[in-house]
Parts: sequence; C-alpha cells; structure tokens
Amino acid sequence: MVRTRNAAWLMVLGAGALVALALSPLHAAGDLEARMAALIAPVTGALARAVQPGADVLLHAGQVEQLTNENAALREQVAQLEAEASTLRDQQASSEQATALQAAVGAGAGYLAASVTVRDPAPGRRGIVIDRGSLDGVVVGQAVLGPGATLVGVVAEAQPHAARVRLVDDVRSAVAAVVQQSRTPGALAGGTSGASGTPALRLDFVPIGSQVHTGDLVVTSPLGGKLPAGLLIGRVGSVESKPEELFESIRIEPYTDYNRLLQVLVLTSSGDAK
Repeated sequence: MVRTRNAAWLMVLGAGALVALALSPLHAAGDLEARMAALIAPVTGALARAVQPGADVLLHAGQVEQLTNENAALREQVAQLEAEASTLRDQQASSEQATALQAAVGAGAGYLAASVTVRDPAPGRRGIVIDRGSLDGVVVGQAVLGPGATLVGVVAEAQPHAARVRLVDDVRSAVAAVVQQSRTPGALAGGTSGASGTPALRLDFVPIGSQVHTGDLVVTSPLGGKLPAGLLIGRVGSVESKPEELFESIRIEPYTDYNRLLQVLVLTSSGDAK
C-alpha cells in the first residue's frame, strides 16, 4: 500500500514537471514554476524523510557487519587470554605446592614429586592418579604426602608411567594410627557422613573412656603398620561416647583438602620424616 502511494506521488510529480517544462516558453511560466515548486516541495520533503531510514540502513550495513566481525575476533582473543591466565594460575599453584612439600619433608627423606592427573569420580571411592610409576621407583604400599607433609594416601597400583593412589578417606582405606597426646592407638578408616555421602575420616576401635580429646593430633602408628611412623594425618574433630557401645565414635578432620591436591610426594624412604 505504501509503495503504491509513493508511486502515485512520483507520477504526479513527473506529470507536473512535464507541464512546467512545456509551459516554460510562455510569459507566465515563471510564476507557474514557482507555484509548482512551492506545491511540490512539501511532498518531496516527506518522500525524502520516508526514504532516509532505508538509505541509512543500506549505508551502514557494511559498517555493522565489520563491527560484528571485529567484536567476534575480540571475544575470541579474550577467551584465549583467559584460558592462558587460568593455565598460568594452575602452574603457579602446582609450583607453590611442590615447593612447600619439599620444604616440609625432612632432609634425609627420599621422595618423588608427582602431579595429580586424574581424580576418581566414583561415589565412595576416593583416589587419584599421579604421573609417576614403577619406572620411577613407585611401588605399592608407599605413603603419599600432601601439603604440610601430611599423609593423604597410599599407592594402591603402580604402572610403568603412572600410579593409582588410594586416599585415606576412601571406604577401603585402613591405616594404623595413634593419638599423639595420649598415645591411644586406633584404626583410621574412610567413609561417608550424612545423607549427602560427604567423605569423612574416623578413628575406630578406641575403647570407651580413652583419653582422647577434641583437637588432639592423629599420626601414623609405629605398631602393626607398613607406613613410616609419625606421619601427620589430622586432628580429632569430635568424640562421642554411647553407653551401649564398646568403642568411642571419633571423627577426624584432615589437615589437607584432598579435593584440591595438585602436587604430592611419594615417600620412597622415611629418613627424618619419622
């Protein structure tokens, strides 16, 4: 409808122009042309205003496309820079953990520094895979240390270039431990806590009435265990006694967040770490 109306106006303008051209030799042609110009001017102005938005769109279409392409390129560069920054942060965190680990282990201890490459996602199974294996001297049963030289797990499987570590809060884990202050022995076991199944540590087989208190340190035991004695594991988080039970219910809080391990040390010989 709008296009038809515009076409009609153009035909009227064209006809008016032809009439003005035909009458131009006449004496009164000047006045007629002036009147025709005055009559046509509002119409031509309205048509110009109606056509202007479309003309602007066509004029700037190329610029919009160019800006879109430039924005896409900038977004790609930002994503690449963010990825590089994230990688650098991870490398820095790994380096800091490795430095702190080496500083915490005794000078006489033999160890292998290793990076965590995989975490076991299975419910109840708490394990990691490290990038050191049997060709590096890793064997089953060796202690694996985390930040602060605290025990985080034991080598459960060794392959030539990698090893699987069972964390101490795994449901299959069992470590001979002792409460440092009272020298009360117990068995450190992994499990879950609450309906959410959050990994948890507990100290089993501690008789009711034992002198175990919140905040006491728990270390590996020199008796009946294959691990070096005196490796720090965590501290007593809570002690609960029930009259109908034979043993205390003791919750252990580890000093290390096992979910944030990036670097570990495989203890090949205890040296001064005992």
